[in-house]
Amino acid sequence: MKNNAIVVASIDGLATLECGIASIVHWFFEEFDDIRAQSPTLQTSDWSLYALSPELDVSSSDYSETVHGIVSSVCKKYGGSFEWFPVADSSSLRSVWSLDKPRRWDEMCQSLAASVRQLCARHERVTVLVHGVMLTALRSYLLDIDNVQVVFIAHSLGRVFSDKASDNRTQFEDRAFADMARFPQDRIGYIGPYFKDILTQSYDRTESQLAPFVNGIPKNSFRFPADTESADRKSYLASQGIPLEKQLIFSWGRCTGQKGFDALIPAYREFLKRAPDTWHLVLLMPQEVSPTEYVALLDRQLTELPASSYTVIRHFDAKLPYYLLREEALKIVAFASRFEGAPLSVLETLQFGHSDLKIVWHDIPSISQFMGGLQQSFPLESLETRYVLDTLLRASRADVTFSTRGEYSYSGNTAIGLESVLAWWK
Repeated sequence: MKNNAIVVASIDGLATLECGIASIVHWFFEEFDDIRAQSPTLQTSDWSLYALSPELDVSSSDYSETVHGIVSSVCKKYGGSFEWFPVADSSSLRSVWSLDKPRRWDEMCQSLAASVRQLCARHERVTVLVHGVMLTALRSYLLDIDNVQVVFIAHSLGRVFSDKASDNRTQFEDRAFADMARFPQDRIGYIGPYFKDILTQSYDRTESQLAPFVNGIPKNSFRFPADTESADRKSYLASQGIPLEKQLIFSWGRCTGQKGFDALIPAYREFLKRAPDTWHLVLLMPQEVSPTEYVALLDRQLTELPASSYTVIRHFDAKLPYYLLREEALKIVAFASRFEGAPLSVLETLQFGHSDLKIVWHDIPSISQFMGGLQQSFPLESLETRYVLDTLLRASRADVTFSTRGEYSYSGNTAIGLESVLAWWK
């Protein structure tokens, strides 16, 4: 047997860049040197690093050569490798995820388990960090293997996320968590205080079955270039159709009902009737894996707005939020999510937003856990049009004083989580 292994298995972020999971996952590799420096266990033991990704056709528009290259090079540096595991349909990320085909989730877990078994045969101890609901049941296909530790990091939970997949997700979670409970080394990672409470209260998990992998923002990422000149930022934003001479309202996230774009757009339509014509709405809502009926709903709503009053970007753009959050032309950021776990968009705003930025947000526990007592904060008690409209108007007219924002260190938080789970092997 050779040394120990840390394995990252994920539906996104190893060779793709589509959703929040992707950010958390590729940041792990970008920040691994810093994470290791804060982890005594990693410094005193011999660990190899691996990445296991569902197979994706590299000719697909979803494939990211940049992300794949970053992950592969870091794995190689630490004595491991990037590996694909086979899936039923690798033509696109939508087909890989198969959100409407839960039978395929089990098939993905079986396929991933086969790859993990090979690593368990080569290494004395294997810790697998698992990201993505489709991979929740990995342990169910490793019931005969005891030198593996499965750490499922829950970015979404069926009892919180009221979407079409929630029933399938909850049943899948219950079965998977029951199998994990049979192995004292296994853990469920929580990404914020809210999910910790949900896992203990709604899933009957004990403190000893959980581990803290609280979301944070990295110091260094290709997505957050520190040396970007203001002129370059402005030029890039202008190339995306964003008029920096206007007063901007910005909202972003995957184009799903979860993110509440359908609540924001009608309120903005009414807002335009009551506010100066200097306002402009910017929506970054990637649609690569979006429900077609929801995209159609938003398209109908957008036809009711003056064409010159909004800009929509329909593909994932890693740079755009980082650039726009630093521009004084951006006056309001709006988060109209119906449910969340620990939204990175909120953390990015707190980290990178300029000092006079005002934040409109739906008052749900997953967002309020990070907002604290910010004076630039304008909570929404409801997503009804009249409430969203009133809050947008108040934010647009308010004169607020900058207040200190919390800092959420990705490498620091992740090192704490790793130390927590790796302690089992001592």
